[in-house]
Amino acid sequence: MKAADRRDALLNALTNARGPLKANTLADAFGVSRQIIVGDVAILRASDHDIIATNQGYLLATKATAQDNSRYRGKIVCQHDSDQVVNELAMIVDRGGWVENIEIDHPYYGIIKATLTIQSHADITHFTAEMASHKGAMLSSLTNGIHLHTITAPDKTVFDEIKRDLFAAGILLDESI
Repeated sequence: MKAADRRDALLNALTNARGPLKANTLADAFGVSRQIIVGDVAILRASDHDIIATNQGYLLATKATAQDNSRYRGKIVCQHDSDQVVNELAMIVDRGGWVENIEIDHPYYGIIKATLTIQSHADITHFTAEMASHKGAMLSSLTNGIHLHTITAPDKTVFDEIKRDLFAAGILLDESI
């Protein structure tokens, strides 16, 4: 398969995917190395295809931001150490919340945003295992633990309950300061 045809097929796979696709899975499907897929994605991005990388694989940005309009969507500001990440995420999903992303305000680079798509305890386990296996540092470590999450919840009442839980745990940044 020619490179241009492979990139078209890759774009088609991402368009038809129901969720993120891992580079290794795509590499196996197209009979190339993972690094070739990484390069193909970079070339597609440079050609104005909005492909994002998540901790679960690649997906089109339109699919990452697609939301269930029946759910309430809001942002929260948190501050905590890396040892509280699992607790933070669990409190959100236990109430039915979904963590869409994390964003920080870096002093030099400005806003840095990463898609998370965490909706369950299985997603939390996957996220933390991937971070550990890659020896990654949490994005919030660049900003003294301060970060934002866009989360969705079944309704505003549940969103407010999530905020109360996080505040009680000392995770939600105190808005009165």
